[in-house]
Amino acid sequence: MIEYVNSNSPLHRLDPRSKIIFALCVMAAAIITSSYLMLAFLIIVSAIVWIIADVPFRKLKHVFLILLVFIIMGMITQAVFYTDRPDYTGTKTVIFNLLPYNVPIIGFLPVTVEGIMYGVVFSMRMVAVLLAPMIVPFTTHPSDMILVLREMRFPEWMILLITMSIRFIPLTFQNFYTIRNAQKLRKIKTGFHDLMLLMETLLITSLKTSKQTALSLETKAFGYSSKRTSLKTIKFGKKDVIFSAFSVAVLGIVLMNTSGIWIKSLNI
Repeated sequence: MIEYVNSNSPLHRLDPRSKIIFALCVMAAAIITSSYLMLAFLIIVSAIVWIIADVPFRKLKHVFLILLVFIIMGMITQAVFYTDRPDYTGTKTVIFNLLPYNVPIIGFLPVTVEGIMYGVVFSMRMVAVLLAPMIVPFTTHPSDMILVLREMRFPEWMILLITMSIRFIPLTFQNFYTIRNAQKLRKIKTGFHDLMLLMETLLITSLKTSKQTALSLETKAFGYSSKRTSLKTIKFGKKDVIFSAFSVAVLGIVLMNTSGIWIKSLNI
């Protein structure tokens, strides 16, 4: 799932703040623009950064699965419901109806050309918005993330909450697959009862893990003093400035394109 991948890529060596700036710039640009060209540009830029990050493909299977789900759901929902909005005033070119009869309240559920076109824009926007921020947890060590959050003056309890959440998500999935494989070894076919036992075992394992974590924090006197120290330090270097400037430039390109479209529409 979403977890840190140990590597020596150029992106791993960057300051986490520069990667956060990149994610925020790409997300802001994707939200602002509705241009196919600009959205494709943002996706290509994010893909290039992912290639530089040198994350193994097997680690990204769940990421691609999430993106595929968003693309399919975005295409289906917008193709049907985009032109049915009360504030929609454009043309409505119906291709076919999902329902053969006019059902009260929902109607025929017509699939329109305009809805499909906007569904493509919506799906590309979601891909761009999701690809960029996922780079941060994959290429940033949890200890570096803690240092960044401290630099941003986050309270210690919130830092602990964020870092433990990031750590527990992949750990929970790992426990799920371990228990599931153990069930498959014992039985050829598994049913609903086996699934309930799996969830019960997973819940108990998670509670035990959280209890052990709480005990470790208590023995280390977490929260006793507001002033904490660390062996590691983070520094915003020259490469981080260059990468941040590149991120801002990407956002600037999208802003100039969008403002140009607005100016042309106003002149018309």
